[in-house]
Amino acid sequence: MASKGATTQPARPLRMSLARKLSLLTGAVIAVSLLIVLGVAYEVLTHSAISGAADGLVRGTAQLAGLGETGIRQTRARYSAAARQPAVRAVLARGAVAANGREADSVTAAAGRALGTLSTPADSGLPIELWTANGQRVAKFGEGEAVVPEVSAEQHSLGSPRIPHDGIAEVAPVDSVQLGRLYAVGGRVYFWLVQPVLESGHLLGYIAQQRRLAANPQADRSVRAIAGEGVSIYYRNADGSQWSTVGGSPSSAPRLDPTDPRRAKRGNEEVLIAESPIAGTPLVVAMESRVRDVLIPPRKTMRTLVTVSIFMLITAMGAALLIGRGVTRPISRIADGAEAIARGEYDTRVPGDGEEEIARLAETFNRMANEIATSQRALEQKTSDAQAANRAKSDFLATVSHELRTPLNAIAGYTELLEMGLRGPLTEPQRRDLARIRASGQHLLGLISGVLDLNRIERGQVSYALTTISVDPFLADLDALVSPQATAKSLTLEYLPSARSMTVAADREKLRQIMLNLLSNAIRFTPAGGRIRLWATAVGTSKVEIAIEDTGPGIPESRREQVFEPFVQLDRSLTQAQEGLGLGLAISRDLARGMDGDLRLAGNASGGATFVLILPQGQPQAPPEITTSGETAAVRSTL
Repeated sequence: MASKGATTQPARPLRMSLARKLSLLTGAVIAVSLLIVLGVAYEVLTHSAISGAADGLVRGTAQLAGLGETGIRQTRARYSAAARQPAVRAVLARGAVAANGREADSVTAAAGRALGTLSTPADSGLPIELWTANGQRVAKFGEGEAVVPEVSAEQHSLGSPRIPHDGIAEVAPVDSVQLGRLYAVGGRVYFWLVQPVLESGHLLGYIAQQRRLAANPQADRSVRAIAGEGVSIYYRNADGSQWSTVGGSPSSAPRLDPTDPRRAKRGNEEVLIAESPIAGTPLVVAMESRVRDVLIPPRKTMRTLVTVSIFMLITAMGAALLIGRGVTRPISRIADGAEAIARGEYDTRVPGDGEEEIARLAETFNRMANEIATSQRALEQKTSDAQAANRAKSDFLATVSHELRTPLNAIAGYTELLEMGLRGPLTEPQRRDLARIRASGQHLLGLISGVLDLNRIERGQVSYALTTISVDPFLADLDALVSPQATAKSLTLEYLPSARSMTVAADREKLRQIMLNLLSNAIRFTPAGGRIRLWATAVGTSKVEIAIEDTGPGIPESRREQVFEPFVQLDRSLTQAQEGLGLGLAISRDLARGMDGDLRLAGNASGGATFVLILPQGQPQAPPEITTSGETAAVRSTL
């Protein structure tokens, strides 16, 4: 049974404050915005860096090609001047015929002096040679030999090597110096400078010098000044047959990107590439820059932007949290005030400062709190008055009941004396009148007992001796108590035996009182010739239902709850008023609830009424338990 006491407040679920939600929402919005901005910025910086690097490579190759063209023009002037020297022409005109004596030495020496002007400090140190028109070398000035690829025997003439064809096969008999294609021998890259020597439009021979590409610190500094650090420079033949680094080492050709001519792959490295042909030569200068080196500045910038963005995000979230707390603080005060009023602290008020909306909300809350406090005081006063009236009513009923029992007992006693003939003989009409007086007195005593029982229940003064009761023998014994009434109305009282092991935990006397009330009502409202059925059913492992079904006129569904109200009688016969005060069902349900059970009215499709008593299942051999109700009766309507 539930007892009165302080109500337990339910545990409040953990919730995030509005200020924190505002801070997180602001942070999320700023974070998403920053991510979008950073993504766009990274794309712009990356595109700008790649475009700038690609444009720089184009400008660099153009400048290097221009420097190469300038150098070729200067070389062409020197070689053209050397080709016009008489000594050079004399040596070539003499051809393979060896000169004798001092004249030959003087001509050769003069040719050597003329060709010596072609050498520069940056030359590779290879000799300068004179070749006849058919490719025979007739003179060599300088140390060493030309480095050429291996040739077959057919490429050599008797006594003198023929002109190497690898790299200068395209040399034409024009009056200007020509560069041959690049070719590699022994891990180095070489090329030929060839100047045809003409006499009246007739080819006398060639001035030829083999050169190799080599690193030149001064030239390298100039190139780096143009191209920048992190840039690789290459030379290649126009047909792509040979690639060389600027230092003269053979190199492989990169794999160009078919979708973007500015991009290529050198090994596993992605590079940007730009090329520019050197006019008047079969050579192309190329410049490459690794993409990862190009992206270093924008990535460094992005790291700085990300750091600044994180700082801005943290600052914004902190500011949003402070602003949110300032906004939600008055709302929190109003929420705390509402909780205080919910706890019964009706004098709670909240300050009305802050923004206009918050002030209006606080004013409305305080006005509501005043109305609640006023209503609560009025309700408490009405409750106090109702409780006082109820106590007065209970005291009045108890007093009147006790006062009525004394004369009624006296009337019953004197009636019994008269019936025994102690005051003289009685006539038959007098005996019938005395029987009516005795029956009326017993009826009045029963009504008074019901009022007293209801009064004790409402005061919480009913004691319950709970024990384990076997259901089947208990219900079977009720037949002897109600069968005379059922027989008098020609009713069939049918009991459906239950399992012998079925038990309930109840007070035996209170259970008998409930069952007799229910059976008496069934007999009273069932027409003659009807049937009353009684059975018990176990519900799960904790409850037992005892049902009493009659074949009377039944009770409308809309009024089924009213039958349990005290002093309420429903005319189920619809033809005559019934005796009693309407307390039997009210007392029976209160007694059932006092034993941790209940009493309810179930529907009956075939007519009549079915009352179901619900009690907890008992334990075999359970010792009796004495309890006292400490609660008032169930709440009843005022209908």
